[in-house]
Amino acid sequence: MLLGRLLGALLVPMSVLPAFSGTITCPETDVSVTSDQSVAAEMVCNAVKSAELLFDQCDLPKLTRPLRIEVVSDLKPRCVALYHCGEDFIEVLEPGPMQARRSPQDALAFLDIASYFESVIVHELSHAIFDATPCPFDSCIAANEYVAYTVQIMSLTPEQRAEFVERSGVDGKVSRDELSAIILFMAPTLFARKAWAHLSQRDDQCGYLRKILNGTILFDFERF
Repeated sequence: MLLGRLLGALLVPMSVLPAFSGTITCPETDVSVTSDQSVAAEMVCNAVKSAELLFDQCDLPKLTRPLRIEVVSDLKPRCVALYHCGEDFIEVLEPGPMQARRSPQDALAFLDIASYFESVIVHELSHAIFDATPCPFDSCIAANEYVAYTVQIMSLTPEQRAEFVERSGVDGKVSRDELSAIILFMAPTLFARKAWAHLSQRDDQCGYLRKILNGTILFDFERF
C-alpha cells in the first residue's frame, strides 16, 4: 500500500525533518495545513485522504466545509491534538513533541509515531464531522468521543487493529452504559478500548455510527 510505504519511510529522527514554513492545501480537498515541516504537512494530507476514504466507504458525513489544520510545537498539557468545536480548526502537535508527550498508557501507544500521528488526525477529523450531529443535551461528549475513537481504530491496518484488540483485555459483551462521559473523563484509555469492543459487537458497524451521527442513538444524558 502506497500510504504504508510512505509512512514507513518517514521513521527518521524528527530533529532532521526539513524546515518548511507555509500553508498548503491537501489535494482534492478543502483542508489547508500550516506547518514548519514539509514532511509533517504531507503526513497530515495523507491522513486526510485516508479519513475521507473511510468516511466515504462507511457512508458517514463528508467534510463539506473548509477546514484548517495547524501543526504546532506545543499545546496545553496532556493534549496531543485539539479540534476547536464550531470553528473548523484543528491544532496538532508536531510528530517529535507528540512522541515525547504521548502516554505509555495510551490505547495506541504501541504504534510507531508516524502511524500514531496519522491516527490522531483521523480522530480529530471525526470530531469535525460530528459537529453537525444534533444533541438534545448541553453536551454529547461521550457520543462524540465514541465516534472519534472507533473511527480512529478503523483507520488502522488489520494487523494494528488485531494488536489493539489483543492488548485491550476487554472480554465479553460491552453495554452502552459502560461508555458514559464519566468513564471517558476518568479512564479515557478504557473508554477507547470498550468503545471498539462495543462497536465490534454490532452487526452493522457503519450503520451504527451513522445512527449516532444523525442523533438516533444517544450515549449522553441530561446532567442535573
